[in-house]
Amino acid sequence: MIGTASRAAALVSGLATLVLALLISFDVLMRYFFNRPQLIVDEVGPFLLLLVIFGAAAQTYRVGGHVRMDLVTSHLPPAARAWLRLLNLALGLVFLAVVIWVTTQSALTAYRYGRVSAVLLYPLWVPMLMIPAGLLLLALCMVGTFRRQLRAALGPWDRRDEVPPSPEAE
Repeated sequence: MIGTASRAAALVSGLATLVLALLISFDVLMRYFFNRPQLIVDEVGPFLLLLVIFGAAAQTYRVGGHVRMDLVTSHLPPAARAWLRLLNLALGLVFLAVVIWVTTQSALTAYRYGRVSAVLLYPLWVPMLMIPAGLLLLALCMVGTFRRQLRAALGPWDRRDEVPPSPEAE
């Protein structure tokens, strides 16, 4: 279910990238040929950028697309790599929990105060909730990896190593 949700969010992210490119192209053409900048692009662009970034974060993690530095860890024994990966996942989940909490509180504050955008007057809490929603999906993917990594770290000696971020990647 989390895999389906992350793939759907990534699809929405891809569509948002297309719409953002088209809107920016339209704005450039309107500025260049007619000297008429489009304020809607400045208003909707950041909203779409939130979709692009936070919509694709979980799926990017699941396919192993986030940047990793393994210069040192690649020289460690597999069992040490397994435990180090477990520690990194735990730290990452704690960090994500804090960021999810803070960004959710910020969106709820925007909702309580009725904050709206400057031009289109849409409620700002809607795009603000995309940040914790995308990060929550990422955290759920990481929890799955954490569980599988814990089983690997505690399992048979010959199978102690890093597990891939997604079961489909095995």
